[in-house]
Amino acid sequence: MPATSLGQYPLMPACPAADGSTPGAPWSIRLAGARSARPAVELYEDGVLLDVVSSTPVAPQLVRGARTATQNGCQRVIAWGRLPPAGPDVAVEFCRGAIRCHCLPAAVIKIYGWCWLAVAEGQFDKAIVRSGGRHQRHRLAGGQRWR
Repeated sequence: MPATSLGQYPLMPACPAADGSTPGAPWSIRLAGARSARPAVELYEDGVLLDVVSSTPVAPQLVRGARTATQNGCQRVIAWGRLPPAGPDVAVEFCRGAIRCHCLPAAVIKIYGWCWLAVAEGQFDKAIVRSGGRHQRHRLAGGQRWR
């Protein structure tokens, strides 16, 4: 298991994308401007553009977003952001509940050296992201039902 995850056994999604790429249905990624000075990763949900994470060092947002999507009663979650320029790795936990919070660590996938993704299956309402001394909570936005 990668050192970028919390705990000994990070939560891995059981349904990888059909072609083996990340992050799997209903989300997909695409590298844009591969030959430009500042390429970017485009993140899509069911074919709709959600976010563009460029390789610029100017906007060091650790967490860019977190979403949830449901199909046939099965819920999947995704969180993504920008890797720190140097130093500590990123660790992600998906959690649910306020009083009795239940959290599970997720495997963090580094994409093209400047951004990261974490994907899991289950009913969660927030993502907690840690890197170095930074700690951010991000509520999961509701996504579309996918086909």
